[in-house]
Amino acid sequence: MGAIEIDGAYWPLDSLRRRGLRVPSLHVKELLLDWGANFAALQDLARQILTDAGLKELRFPQGLRHLELAIQYPNKVIAVGANYLSHLVEMGLPTGKWPLMPFFFVPPTTSMTGSGKFVLLPRDTKKLDWEIELAVVVGSRLSCVGREEALSAIAGYSVAIDLSARDLARPAQSPTLVDLARAKGQDTMKPFGPHITPAAFISDPHNLRMRLAVNGQVRQDGRTSDMMYRIDEQLSIISQFVTLEPGDVVLTGTPAGSATVRGDFLQAGDRIVAEIEGIGQLEVEVTDDRDPLWGAGRHFPVGS
Repeated sequence: MGAIEIDGAYWPLDSLRRRGLRVPSLHVKELLLDWGANFAALQDLARQILTDAGLKELRFPQGLRHLELAIQYPNKVIAVGANYLSHLVEMGLPTGKWPLMPFFFVPPTTSMTGSGKFVLLPRDTKKLDWEIELAVVVGSRLSCVGREEALSAIAGYSVAIDLSARDLARPAQSPTLVDLARAKGQDTMKPFGPHITPAAFISDPHNLRMRLAVNGQVRQDGRTSDMMYRIDEQLSIISQFVTLEPGDVVLTGTPAGSATVRGDFLQAGDRIVAEIEGIGQLEVEVTDDRDPLWGAGRHFPVGS
């Protein structure tokens, strides 16, 4: 069930509809099917919330951050690799814009989890790495389109963490092969949220500060201006091979600061906070507890 966020507080869409306000849909994925019209309706809704004091009683408490996924089960999640110059430098890869955009991987939607949730330490890994990424939410169907059309199709942005088990990427028995499913696609390896910020509220998505901290220690501190392939270019290229649909999520790469270079990988109990300027702050905790409750939306105390 969707909610509208204003200055850190959340109003559930179903509560607003019961009060008689016009709510185009209760579900984010449905709102994205006709994003242009529905965004205008949501802006009208926000204006009513701000002017009607009687609606204040419907809001979630200020600072409540135990939210479910901002979009439940999109048709696709697509992760673009090797797109930040600083990350290429630290990984010892060729720098500069490549003749073809580096690989893009389609992890399953079950790899997504929300802010304030636990992420599960994969079995058999000793090298779980972090990557903060600007996530793009698609607002219309794209197939074989140019950059201008791709740009106009962006509904909004969110924060994502692309977790990678580096030692599972290349199986010992076949070291020349790359196993992205085990390395990057396991359950909870793609935290996302805490909400979707409409693209209209972000004047320049290519000039945003992005920071990731582990247990309070900053590990990544970069800017989206470090992207080699701009967001519209990424969407355009992907659309030549894969049709993008409303609600699809594209992760656009990460700056320098990976655990691979430091040799200091994630462990159970580690707290990760990822923040992108103007977009939001995403917080998760690593666990190796495989009790069945971990997958049922169990939360940890955010900010503790």
